[in-house]
Order: sequence, then structure tokens, then C-alpha cells
Amino acid sequence: MSWSPKMRESRRERGGQADILDSLVLNYNLFEGDRDVNIVQLANRMLVTRKPHDCVLCAEAIPAGARVRAQSEVNRDDNQVARFYVCVPCCEAIAKRFEDNGAAINDRYARRAA
Repeated sequence: MSWSPKMRESRRERGGQADILDSLVLNYNLFEGDRDVNIVQLANRMLVTRKPHDCVLCAEAIPAGARVRAQSEVNRDDNQVARFYVCVPCCEAIAKRFEDNGAAINDRYARRAA
């Protein structure tokens, strides 16, 4: 099997797997001002789901095998761990928030209220 020079480089040398879209999505605060001060974020990453979940922003179903954002937190008051998933359309809306002044993400939030 022939490997390209790019494939031979380690992930660390390439700068990791995160691309520009991932960093825009991962830097977005899901619960701006809605959270207690005693919440500690454990993990915030992009992953591929193994089973269906609901999106925390729009409440739509996320199918298994979708590449989504997953954020894990622990509430120190009652020692409860929770993981929140963000669907692909919401991730795309989060990435466009600087281009459209947040119109797309506000539309996604409005789906939850409807």
C-alpha cells in the first residue's frame, strides 16, 4: 500500500483534526447566561453519534452516524453529568453567525419554541 506524505505525518504535526468550521462551532457558548456558576465543562468536541439523540438548540432528532458537537458538563451542586448534542444544521448555523449576524442560529432556536 502506498501512503501519501500527508498521511505519514502524525496528527499532532498536522495541527490536529479540527478545521475552521469545527473551531467556530466549538467556541460557541451554548448556554450564554442561562447557567449556574457551579457548572464545570468536562469535554467539548466534534464526534460521530452512535445512536439517535435530540439537539439541545432546536430539539430536532439527530440520527446515528451524524457528525455533531457534543458538550459534557458536571453540575457540582448535585454531581450530575450531562452531555448535550448539537445537530448538523445548528452547527452550520453557528458557523455562519458572523456572516449573517446570528439570523440562522436564531431561526434554529425558534424551532425549539414552535
